Amino acid sequence: MSAPSTECPFCTRKQTIYLESPRWWLLRHADPVPLAGWMMIAAREHRGGLDEMSDAEQREAGVILAEVARAVRAETGCERTYSITFNEAVKHLHLHVIPRHASDDSTTSWALADRYRATARKERAPADSADAEATARAVAARCADPLAALGFRAP
Repeated sequence: MSAPSTECPFCTRKQTIYLESPRWWLLRHADPVPLAGWMMIAAREHRGGLDEMSDAEQREAGVILAEVARAVRAETGCERTYSITFNEAVKHLHLHVIPRHASDDSTTSWALADRYRATARKERAPADSADAEATARAVAARCADPLAALGFRAP
């Protein structure tokens, strides 16, 4: 396990937490968010990657990803979701759940990485912050009951 960082937005709780459990936080991508519905699941303990997860985190991760993906699909109308983790900019385990819209080629496969970089460089407009916030709250509301068995609740 990596030592907590005073620079880490998860360790310092600089991002809005929509749901939390003893081991996890449900967040949305920080502004500038490339797409409304881009959600993140972060381990509460500072972990550098998947290989550092505890047994309990490993057991829960798939269930959480499935529920968040279901909620993202329902709230955004996307055809499917992508689930990825890079842990590069923030070296604290976080799993992304990203909507994939068939009508938007910029959300396909590796084009999504180009969209992400273009948004970060301010070459592409981000999603509307209010829309991203409303979508994140709706995703969290859909997840609240299914994830309650894992100890999730509103903070």
